[in-house]
Amino acid sequence: MYTYKIIEIKHSMWSGKPKENFEDIIHQYALDGWRFVQMAQDYGAMWYKGRINTKLIFERPVGQSHIHQGSYNDAELI
Repeated sequence: MYTYKIIEIKHSMWSGKPKENFEDIIHQYALDGWRFVQMAQDYGAMWYKGRINTKLIFERPVGQSHIHQGSYNDAELI
């Protein structure tokens, strides 16, 4: 059985570029034992939020302890 985390990355309203580097986030979560599963872009957010959002999906086995304390906290997760 696995547990999942979904991280939402916002993009600049003007340039459309992500505000954070995807690779840095993926490597940071890998240090905590999370395996990157998929990236999904939410273009629907463009209509009601005025921007594109990208969601990074991670998984790890239930009960696996934290290996390394990352720079992200649960308040940033959706």
